[in-house]
Amino acid sequence: MILDFFTWLGSLVETICKGSNVVDYDDDDNRFERLPDCLVIDILNRLPSHSFLRCRWVCRHWRALLVSSQHSFTNIHHLSRHTTPMFIIHDDLAKYDAKSDFAKHGQDVFVYNENKKIKKKKKVMFEKLHLKPELRINKDKPYLIYSCEGVLMFVSSKWKSTYYIVNPITQEELTVRYTPDEVFVCALYFCPYTRQFRVLIAQLQDTCCTYFVHIVKIWKCEKIHSSISFNFLPNSGNPAVVNGALHWITLHDLKRKGIAPCENGIMVFRMDKEELFTMPHPPVSKVCKSNQDHLAMKLMVKDDHLCLCNMILPWYIVDMWLLEDYETRSWIKRYKINLLNEWIFPFSKRLREREIRYRHVWDVKFLYLQESGLLIYLIHLYDEEIYLYNLDRRTVKKLELPREKLLASSCEWALYHKSFMAIV
Repeated sequence: MILDFFTWLGSLVETICKGSNVVDYDDDDNRFERLPDCLVIDILNRLPSHSFLRCRWVCRHWRALLVSSQHSFTNIHHLSRHTTPMFIIHDDLAKYDAKSDFAKHGQDVFVYNENKKIKKKKKVMFEKLHLKPELRINKDKPYLIYSCEGVLMFVSSKWKSTYYIVNPITQEELTVRYTPDEVFVCALYFCPYTRQFRVLIAQLQDTCCTYFVHIVKIWKCEKIHSSISFNFLPNSGNPAVVNGALHWITLHDLKRKGIAPCENGIMVFRMDKEELFTMPHPPVSKVCKSNQDHLAMKLMVKDDHLCLCNMILPWYIVDMWLLEDYETRSWIKRYKINLLNEWIFPFSKRLREREIRYRHVWDVKFLYLQESGLLIYLIHLYDEEIYLYNLDRRTVKKLELPREKLLASSCEWALYHKSFMAIV
């Protein structure tokens, strides 16, 4: 391999030294083909995303190499360069502005950038993801509902049961429609066993749900047989993916017409066997009696462990539980956060001023957990703020929104990392 590389390099230097003014593009293609594929992959993998996409037009061999499933090039680039996810926000406030021209300006999708150069500028923390004007999503006013492996899923606000699946980096787009109307889209996920994007769908009935898996690539829906008598419906939002399974907080029990009991507090979907079942949430301080108790819970991932964040009202005490042993369902309480601690949280005084009877689960929301950073959304009267709390250092940083007049409540938030994953 090394000998082939130096032979190719020597022939290239010899050609340059001759100073020939005649360019033979076919010969250039042959010269590039002499470079070992593993070396090409290693070199191109070090390029930024915009340069990587342009490499498709260098020569025929590189173009074939980039689209070849044999080398799994896009997966290699994705795993090596973007192991740490970022925060993405989609501003939907413009949906209510009749003057907004999405076909001309595109959707307002921003990514929180952890680049060190950008960190020096306190107010420049977000970068806008460009979506080509000709994409069908720009003719609509959609809501961001799911983010998975660099691919985003939106639901239309104009056309019922219409969804858009988009990769902002490759600009690949797919429009899907689900019927009948009694369909609840639970998740967009990437199955590691089949290497395909799939959508988990629940068809609502009187006392139970029938679940289907939509295989996006071949446009096929398969019924999940374990859901024939399954009567639970998950909370909305991206599921926590751990141990080859999707996890949600169980919100509704259709059979009991109310909240699911604590022993069924977490809904689980195994991707390999396509099975649905429930498991108990950790032993919180009280028995859940209302939807507000489950709305105060948020499932996330911490160090490859399932993590449950539970806020206890009206004291604004937050317990963070880690599922230490998945097989035995052994939970441990790893963190305890007091949001009224004025030495840590600059907004504690405002929370204290609120009367106990008016304290609600919507006052403070925990959006996402990125490594040791917990994203906190705070609303107080007409003020809305976003904070990033470091669990290990116990420090708080306020995040500046990407532009003025952008309200946190008008945005959908998700974890995101740039990738070149193909949708179909």
